[in-house]
Amino acid sequence: MKIETLNPIKILIFGDERFDFIQNIITNDLSTKTSSIYSYILTPQGKILFEIQIFLLKDCLEVICSNDQTDLLLYFEKYAKLSEVSLKKIELDKFNFGESYLFKSLRMGKIDTNFFPHSTLLPSEVHDEYINYQKGCFIGQEVVSRIKHRQLQKKIILVFERIIPRNTKFPDNFELLIEIKNLLVLRLPKDVDFSYLEKEFDIKKI
Repeated sequence: MKIETLNPIKILIFGDERFDFIQNIITNDLSTKTSSIYSYILTPQGKILFEIQIFLLKDCLEVICSNDQTDLLLYFEKYAKLSEVSLKKIELDKFNFGESYLFKSLRMGKIDTNFFPHSTLLPSEVHDEYINYQKGCFIGQEVVSRIKHRQLQKKIILVFERIIPRNTKFPDNFELLIEIKNLLVLRLPKDVDFSYLEKEFDIKKI
């Protein structure tokens, strides 16, 4: 595979209102008071725009984006005008990311959506645990809440390993998103039978 964008960044958020500033943007709940959390930032249509990891440091928040495709700093700056915060961007070493990083993540069953075309995936298809449905408003909340509570989710995105190497033609309702070495990332019906996949296509869910 070829990664079209490779732009790992860190953004530091300073200021007395840093907590509220980020809390109103992200899908997860920073008030859990853990040392770090994963979260999404969504489009108004409820699609994933950024996947980030946030570290709660003593004097600031540290936001890591493994592959910034659409300028996360500029996005933050739009909302920072309304808050008492300051932002600092730091470029990270690309050597620590790229294909080897992505393969290692997928091998553990973790899908980093920053390496997929942005604004194409629903968060509930990937990591539903990155969304807190009880917290206050965030961009795209109405859409993802409606999908959740009306049980409208039809697809799920999962990582599979090829048991036997071969060329595979999947059904039309399967979508191959990434193939890297012996790993496949598929978008497929939520109620799929995994034993059927292993038998018919020689792939096994990770």
